[in-house]
Amino acid sequence: MTLLKLLSWPYFRKHRLRSLLTVAGIVLGIAVFTSMHSANQAVLGAFNRTVERIAGKTDLQVSAGESGFEEEVLERVQSLPQVRVAAPVIEAVVDTGLRGQGSLLLLAVDMTGDQSLRDYNLEGGEIDDPLVFLAQPDSILVTREFAARNNLQVNSRISMHTMAGPRQFTIRGLMKPGGLASAFGGNLAVMDIYAAQVILGRGRRFDRIDVAVKEGVPVAECQGALRRHLGPGLEVEPPESRGKNFEALLKVYEAAVNLSSWFALFIGMFIIYNSFSIAVTQRRAEIGILRALGATQGQIRTLFLWESAVAGLIGSLLGIALGVLLAQKLAGFVSQLLGAIFGVTGRPDQVIPQPALLAASVAIGVLTSMAAALVPARAAARVDPVKALNRGAYQVLSAGESRSRAILAALCSIASLVCMAYSRSKGAFYTGYILINLAALLLTPWASLWITRTLRPLLKRLRPVEGSLAADSLIAAPRRTSATVAALMLSLAMVVGLGGIAAASYESISEWIASTFNPDLFLSTSEQIGSRTFRFPASMTDELRQVPGVAEVQPVRTFPVKVGGAPVVLVAIPMAAVAARTSARQAVQGDFLEMHRIGGEGKGLVISENLAQLQALKLGQTLDIPTP
Repeated sequence: MTLLKLLSWPYFRKHRLRSLLTVAGIVLGIAVFTSMHSANQAVLGAFNRTVERIAGKTDLQVSAGESGFEEEVLERVQSLPQVRVAAPVIEAVVDTGLRGQGSLLLLAVDMTGDQSLRDYNLEGGEIDDPLVFLAQPDSILVTREFAARNNLQVNSRISMHTMAGPRQFTIRGLMKPGGLASAFGGNLAVMDIYAAQVILGRGRRFDRIDVAVKEGVPVAECQGALRRHLGPGLEVEPPESRGKNFEALLKVYEAAVNLSSWFALFIGMFIIYNSFSIAVTQRRAEIGILRALGATQGQIRTLFLWESAVAGLIGSLLGIALGVLLAQKLAGFVSQLLGAIFGVTGRPDQVIPQPALLAASVAIGVLTSMAAALVPARAAARVDPVKALNRGAYQVLSAGESRSRAILAALCSIASLVCMAYSRSKGAFYTGYILINLAALLLTPWASLWITRTLRPLLKRLRPVEGSLAADSLIAAPRRTSATVAALMLSLAMVVGLGGIAAASYESISEWIASTFNPDLFLSTSEQIGSRTFRFPASMTDELRQVPGVAEVQPVRTFPVKVGGAPVVLVAIPMAAVAARTSARQAVQGDFLEMHRIGGEGKGLVISENLAQLQALKLGQTLDIPTP
């Protein structure tokens, strides 16, 4: 601590900008790590609370994904002796058009039987006349919180977007705060399920059935009976399973974020390494004096490690502070993004990082900083007091070291090529990716030294004094130079790599849409073509064909299904008509026209090359797709 006070603190004060740059990498890495994990935890917690509050006393839920199922399934569920209550539900997120209020979670239920599952806690006790509520399809219930924010009361009218355009609905009751009314941040409305089928274009279909088990019957027993009775096309799960599915989707997004934050920390290690290498070079005289006065190698090494630990602690604390500020904005973004995919998501009121996450962030920041400073600390400990004034000589790379680095880099490159070219597993791919980066890092000192020597004549010609001094300084300290070069190299490599992935994905999707879906106009139920809140009726296709000027109509339906336990997007199209109009006819395997002809007869399907690689699928293989 005495050495920190007498030697480290004055150095940090003298080189404030460099000290700031030392912690900058830690700040950015920890900020990304903290903010994204905090936002994800907040969104997942809000979603689970929404599911729990909407579920009420529900023990099991019968569903079939986004496709829904016919009304007759309700009678089959109600006929089981283990079932006490079975209530149909439609759930959708609709736009109210109210400025600043965003979307409204619409919960459509059968009001005659649903109140045994959910407590609506209405002001005044209950609806004055449930039959009037049912007889008037414009009836809705909203929360008192939502009504207060928009100056609404009982019998006020509110506009909601429907399949027939904006329509006015009458508020027949207000739900008190707490419980169900607190779901979705209070932006909740309840209406009759049969009226919702019309305004949302559901036809005679339900999204799910909420089930309460008879008293004394184990939930597992009822779940098994429902599965046997309904068959494999319908899922029977407890309400909390929706949170698990949501969490699985969140983990896919979280993996990409983790990669970015770890990469930022990795690059920060090179910044710290470079800063401490410069610090060791500038303080060699002090180190030599300390060694001459009897300081041991362990004390010198510990001094620099303590400096790095303090820098890591400061960077971690600043990163946490920045991460908390970013988390609230990111939570809204993640909620909106996953809501578009999942249909319904939670609305976190505030983002409070968990203590375990904060502790992990500090530990990661400090350990990263100390790991980056380990090599410079060892170099400082080995400084010979007699050679302390011989600056730069210790940075020269020996011929043996260069040869060893080249051999190791070649081995890493060969191993990386084998992993990436001959293996399809994720682990092998990431191993190959790490190895190729390691090979590049091993060759960086030699490459930077060679490039600098090559550029020296040009630099000397352009700037005789400054160019020569700059080149000679870089040549004299190849280790320190390579640290800066490596940080820039990895940063640009990641930017180019992610940009390439994004561009390739966008180009692939655009090419597929242009060749397969090549209409003059898209007609959708929302400005967001992926929105599935509303659904066109089956008669829509024939009606559009009667419009003057319309030559052809191709109905399209997309919804997620599970194939091999993984979510896959199923695209339903008129395959023969699409094949006839497709301009770029490419197929990885099989004949393009033949596969579409067979698919058009309902005897097969066409899958993407990605799906084939991810699940090791082959031409002619049979797939099981659960349907209602």
